Amino acid sequence: MSKKQISRKSNSELVKTIDELKQASRENDAPIWRSIAEKLEGPCRNWPVVNISKIEYNVSKNGKVVIPGKIMGSGNLSKKVTVSAYSFTKSAIEKIESAGGKCMIYNDFIKKNPSGKDVVVIG
Repeated sequence: MSKKQISRKSNSELVKTIDELKQASRENDAPIWRSIAEKLEGPCRNWPVVNISKIEYNVSKNGKVVIPGKIMGSGNLSKKVTVSAYSFTKSAIEKIESAGGKCMIYNDFIKKNPSGKDVVVIG
């Protein structure tokens, strides 16, 4: 998607996030960040909405997860996981943190995992 098409998005924070994801992909030779950026470039109605129960089922203990969309609080989480998403519900944040995990925005997550190794993308 061209810069002109991205700038049509009214959320300037989202445009900045997409640019930073693409830059991280180029600098770290990590195609995972470009993949996330491309999903975020599309309409938000097409972004995945993932429940905590899906994270519980698909991720191992101390796992790292990226969701190119929103995390909802339905289900239970018993594992310590680090989760990065565009947005979180309050109940999702509470459940992740009560299990000993962390909720992070993309920028902080990229700083900790620049190469995207051992990161699971759900959605």
